[in-house]
Amino acid sequence: MKMKALLLLSSLLMIAFSSSAQYTEKSLIDNSPVVYSEIIDQYIQLDNKYAEAKLIEYGKSDNGKPIHLFVISTNKIFNVDSLKKQGFAVLFINNGIHPGEPDGIKASLRLSSELLKKQIPSPEKTVICIVPIYNVDGALETSQFFRSGQNGPNEVGFRGNARHLDLNRDFIKCDSENAKTFTKMYRDWDPDVFVDTHVSDGADYQYTITLIDSQRQITS
Repeated sequence: MKMKALLLLSSLLMIAFSSSAQYTEKSLIDNSPVVYSEIIDQYIQLDNKYAEAKLIEYGKSDNGKPIHLFVISTNKIFNVDSLKKQGFAVLFINNGIHPGEPDGIKASLRLSSELLKKQIPSPEKTVICIVPIYNVDGALETSQFFRSGQNGPNEVGFRGNARHLDLNRDFIKCDSENAKTFTKMYRDWDPDVFVDTHVSDGADYQYTITLIDSQRQITS
């Protein structure tokens, strides 16, 4: 268990350190808005180029658009039962639950590209699952007024989904098709570590990254 914990920690550190690596894709280094179709297209390109990557259409959102899961598996196996039998840990990253918070969306695409290009080392015995954009509906509705206090792109996505549901409040109720799709992904992959990326909405924090650990009895 100690080794597994170290491997998972290595995965998390890679996400933080990847922001300092050089990257050429313009949309990920400037302050341009997140465009859903462009993000998915770049994941499709990674899927087509690398045998270690697979983009899976898992289900639909409330507006009928597909919700994807991008999986990076160094041994090129994408069956979770087979991976876990081989001792693989699962790191699951969810992005764009609030599309007005685009940092995680861009960071995860950047992380995926750098891992697959071998610009940063892949964590041993760890499969990485990434939801590119969970709230597809909100990502397709953009405005310069949704997050006016936030230091970010001029236009960002809407917080709610097609039915104006806040998906960050719908994990248990599962009123949305988005949440039903997420539940299937989460149950299928049964992650060892789950990361949900958020942004502070312009609040003045002392630190660049805030880690909120909800189970202090485990982390202390």
